[in-house]
Amino acid sequence: MKLSLPRLSLALLAIVALVLPQMSSPAMDIIERVVTTQTGFIRYEATEYQRKVALANAHAYMAAHKPKSASKTAKTSKTEKTEKTASTTPKPKTKEKEMAQEKQPEKTKLPRYVAIDTVKDKRAAPGTQKVVMIWDTQSEALVNNSVYDVQTVPAVGSTAKFDTFSAQYVGNGQ
Repeated sequence: MKLSLPRLSLALLAIVALVLPQMSSPAMDIIERVVTTQTGFIRYEATEYQRKVALANAHAYMAAHKPKSASKTAKTSKTEKTEKTASTTPKPKTKEKEMAQEKQPEKTKLPRYVAIDTVKDKRAAPGTQKVVMIWDTQSEALVNNSVYDVQTVPAVGSTAKFDTFSAQYVGNGQ
């Protein structure tokens, strides 16, 4: 029996139609999520204004998430500090020093790439919920001049894939 291309494609379609409804719900959810994630954005070149807004939001994010150094907040001179602390508190012992170091909060590790909100313009696709750009937290710069129209807004803190970048969505950075 010789099978022609239309008969073969019809047979494959019939097999898929029989097997697809029997797939488990979690498997279908995974397939749907992958398709949605990979087709959930449109990319185009950013305007100067979109770039400025994204930079401002990224700098706000970096300022809010960088560890603050103690030297910036100290405005009194060292001699005044040593006189005050020497007269009021005894010197801590080594165990107390170790416990104090353990109590200090650890530095939070920033994700390599974050998706920062910027403004929509007339080129945004219909149904676009948010417009984002990708920020590199290590080099502290935008990774490219691309804007991504996001159809479904991810939750703040969740990770989404934009081209080759897996970026954590941080919204406007505040």
